[in-house]
Amino acid sequence: AAELRISRYRVKRIILAHQQGRVEGMAHPDLPTPPESRGSILDGHIPFIQDLLTRWPSITALRIHEELRGRGFTGKYTIVKDRVRRLRPERRREPVVRFESGKGQQAQMDYATYAIDFTEEGRRRVNLFSYVLGYSRRQYLHFAESQDFETTIREHVRAFQHLGGAAATRLYDNMKVVVARYEGDEPIYNTRFLAFATHYAYKVWACRRRRPQTKGKCERPFRYVEENFLNGRSFRNFEHLNECLARWLAEVADVRVHRETKRRPIDLHAEELPCLIPLPNKPCDTAEVAYRTVNAEGMVAYRQNFY
Repeated sequence: AAELRISRYRVKRIILAHQQGRVEGMAHPDLPTPPESRGSILDGHIPFIQDLLTRWPSITALRIHEELRGRGFTGKYTIVKDRVRRLRPERRREPVVRFESGKGQQAQMDYATYAIDFTEEGRRRVNLFSYVLGYSRRQYLHFAESQDFETTIREHVRAFQHLGGAAATRLYDNMKVVVARYEGDEPIYNTRFLAFATHYAYKVWACRRRRPQTKGKCERPFRYVEENFLNGRSFRNFEHLNECLARWLAEVADVRVHRETKRRPIDLHAEELPCLIPLPNKPCDTAEVAYRTVNAEGMVAYRQNFY
């Protein structure tokens, strides 16, 4: 009443009238009457459309229009498309239950690719290697020039050394370095990578295809890197990029209060460290091994060059 500068008794009468209308199902005389539907030439075909959507949930509106034309429907495709959009059941995503692993039980690894404008080198594509411990959420990050086999295992060794050990199980996506191919739904692992994992006594686990939620603990931190590290910073060259990243890991990422655990990753890592698999006395040899055949001229081909 004060806002509209009218009597409070008038406000009371309006409220009582609306309450009475809701109880009795009668519209208030001061409110506009909703327009009556004129109906549609499609109304008689609604049960048939619902039956098609029940039997084939992914059927397109174009196919439904073709079926309706076979039943004598003369309307245009547009009204069929609009009605199918309203009748089609909404696809709801199944809720994802967060899986929390114990100390030293699981880690996740993945790559992300970025294009960075260096002040000295210009625009260049770089690959961010990420290794995250599932319990403490402490991670190892390092930019690399490629995602090949030698780079991947070299970054693994650095991650183990940075974190003081290896987790018992490691989750991967279906990158060629880890999974050679699929036979049905079963992954066939790269034997060279299995030999590397055996050297460090951990289990390789390939995630189900087209399900990024499985590695959510590794996927989500990439956004944190983009927003908190890459955003608002410039880098001279590739080496300067990794120097800044190492400093950011130690001074920001490791000591922040994690959103899910409500603890600092560096503190939880101290609790998890005794449960990690100890590193072997001799690290795995990460030197690149290439097999080539000498041609008739006594030359070998390596990376599009002859030697």
